[in-house]
Amino acid sequence: MTGILGNEWVLKEFEPFVMIPPTVKFTIYGGDASNIDIRELQKFVNDVARGRARVNLDRTFQIDEVVEAHRYMEENRATGKLVVLIE
Repeated sequence: MTGILGNEWVLKEFEPFVMIPPTVKFTIYGGDASNIDIRELQKFVNDVARGRARVNLDRTFQIDEVVEAHRYMEENRATGKLVVLIE
């Protein structure tokens, strides 16, 4: 979240595709909640619940394991999404 952390969306002297190692997975999304069709989102949620859509989930952590989760992510060990449960 460079834009949020840096308080600017374009950071001077930062070239992500040059500076971020090739072994790191990099994604971007430029929209917000108003860009999401609620019916399509609900259809996707239903498809996941029914096993029709697969979510690439690597590992789930409890909230007290958040340091371990962050370390796991920083070491680029994840092969899918990480989830931290707060309950």
